[in-house]
Amino acid sequence: MARPTLSPTGIRTDLVARLKGRTAAGDRVFDSRRVNYEAEELPAITVTTLGGTDDRWSIGTLLVKHTERLAIVGDVAGEDEATLAAALDTIESQILDAVAGDPEWVGAFDAVEKVDSAKKLDDSTVDLLGHVAVVVEVHYAVQYAPSVEPADLDSVWVSTSTTDPAVANVSDRPLLDTPGTKTEG
Repeated sequence: MARPTLSPTGIRTDLVARLKGRTAAGDRVFDSRRVNYEAEELPAITVTTLGGTDDRWSIGTLLVKHTERLAIVGDVAGEDEATLAAALDTIESQILDAVAGDPEWVGAFDAVEKVDSAKKLDDSTVDLLGHVAVVVEVHYAVQYAPSVEPADLDSVWVSTSTTDPAVANVSDRPLLDTPGTKTEG
């Protein structure tokens, strides 16, 4: 699989493709879908971006270090608490293996700074549902295009006239003879 395009959309799309077929969710891996699943639709995974920040590398440049936060949420159902807990552990491990354990994906970024996860049981339904959220923070360089193109450089003026510095010793210096040359002084 190729490296992801370094943009929020490109990273999400790439993660969806990497996760499909590599977890208990099978092909039920979605880009930015957030709905309440029915137990029959589970397990399922949703990949979303949580937002990003830019830090300038230097004043006057349009090159920045971009930090993007992504959430990979696995939803599972279980027949009892033990089955649900095991399903949460399994899908969490599969997500981490497919993402943080993929050297090609990790190598696409300047850094994969954080990988955090949290689990939650959903007691708002009659079904036993659980969610695991894996939050990944990645860093990569972005060069923004200038909003106004700089004007073309028409010409450069360079002065080549010699001037004596005010405090320099510009007295006559003796010229030295070097082998093979004769210097007249």
